[in-house]
Amino acid sequence: MKTIRKTLSLALAILFLFAGCSEATQPAESPASEPANTPQPEEIVPEEEEDAIPAPDIPADADFGGASFTVIYPNWSLYEFYLNAEELNGDVINDAMVNRTEAVDELLNVDITFITKGYIDTILSEVKSTVTAGDSSYDLAVTHCINGLQGLLTENLVYDWNTIPYVDLTKPYWNQSILEQLTIEGKTPFAASDMLIADPNVIWFNNDIATDANIGNIYDTVLDGTWTLDTMAAMSDQVIRDLNGDGKMNAKDQYGIIGNDGWPMISFMYGCDQFVAEFVDGVPQVALQSEHAANVIEKLYKLLCEGDRAYFASGVGDRYIPFETYHALFYYMSLSSMEQYRTTEVDYGIIPFPKYDENQADYVSLNWTGLQCVPVSCRDKELVGMVSEELGYESKKQVLPAYFDYLLDGKIARHEETRQMLDIIFDTSVYDFGMNFSNQANFLYILPDLMKAKSTDLASYLKKNLKLTTKVYEKVIRGYENLGNE
Repeated sequence: MKTIRKTLSLALAILFLFAGCSEATQPAESPASEPANTPQPEEIVPEEEEDAIPAPDIPADADFGGASFTVIYPNWSLYEFYLNAEELNGDVINDAMVNRTEAVDELLNVDITFITKGYIDTILSEVKSTVTAGDSSYDLAVTHCINGLQGLLTENLVYDWNTIPYVDLTKPYWNQSILEQLTIEGKTPFAASDMLIADPNVIWFNNDIATDANIGNIYDTVLDGTWTLDTMAAMSDQVIRDLNGDGKMNAKDQYGIIGNDGWPMISFMYGCDQFVAEFVDGVPQVALQSEHAANVIEKLYKLLCEGDRAYFASGVGDRYIPFETYHALFYYMSLSSMEQYRTTEVDYGIIPFPKYDENQADYVSLNWTGLQCVPVSCRDKELVGMVSEELGYESKKQVLPAYFDYLLDGKIARHEETRQMLDIIFDTSVYDFGMNFSNQANFLYILPDLMKAKSTDLASYLKKNLKLTTKVYEKVIRGYENLGNE
């Protein structure tokens, strides 16, 4: 027990700066005409400061007599690799996950098991079936970032996290952006501890192409605050090449920007500090009815659709675009596609999405990972509270350092500046009510929808979708009002 609580290592003390997405916040209320400001990074915790991560406030004599604790999760995204491991195998992340779970098992005398029943659509159906049957099989459920959330809430299938004993959502191993974006009238049905590693989309850049074009140090533009849409456009224009000499630009040529024209594109909008929803007097509403939103759409259209600056590699999948097959200075993809690049010989870098302009205070990275909820059929809320706290705490202590060591091992992170870039990306990683309760439609896809239509007509898009989206929000809000009612 004492060894678990000892002073943190230097690597973990530094890591506390970005601590997954759990340090990023988004104000709960913001003016209807302007996007909300993004958070400032936390200060680095000194190495010599003991207990830099406050331990969970649970009884020292807690003992559940070997009780089972079951976490159900979808076989999706980072969960496939960075949520759970069964046995030690020498891999740094695998072993950190095993050690984390064993530490909680030993501390609380429990037996934690992670199970999956399939893809993202299984969580709602599994939780609903167990609640309906009065079956306490699942103590904790991990969800997709969108799929099933509305049903879990509106069908009253989950508890408010604030009613779970011993859980302190203000602790640094719990995501703070969620408290601002997914709490209404003091109720928080979904949360995320550092057990769930953030999965933001990022910009990858081909440093070989940048060097050949005398672009300069791209990292410097990020650090000095000049990494904006205009900067990205200007750099992109310097590298456009008709590589095969056929007088036409196609997949075999070189572009400024390459990416998928579906959901990954959405992160450009958030990079401009434009959220889908905002809170007015504590109530979420569509945040796209503003001059800023119209300007964002206009500028992104110029960046992505005008001239030969960008190419949409739609046929290669959502998460990975090979550097060797498609030639571009910039690629936008998820950070979780990193494993695909371990063996590439291309000299690449990782940076956040560009800001709208230099007046924007901070970079913003949308978090595409999922959430945690407690089925109302769970057997013991005290058990859920203590285990959830300890899993978050031990993940912050053990799994996150291993994860970032993995990112920075020289195979994925090719440059020394990557540490600073990851600090920025994870410090400014946010959730959004309008994204998580989008039901995979409506305004969340406004940018890819308009870009595919070669349009900047935000007014018509709003007119077409506003009524339906407002009804969705109203239904979700009623779900919050009924949360906890029998």
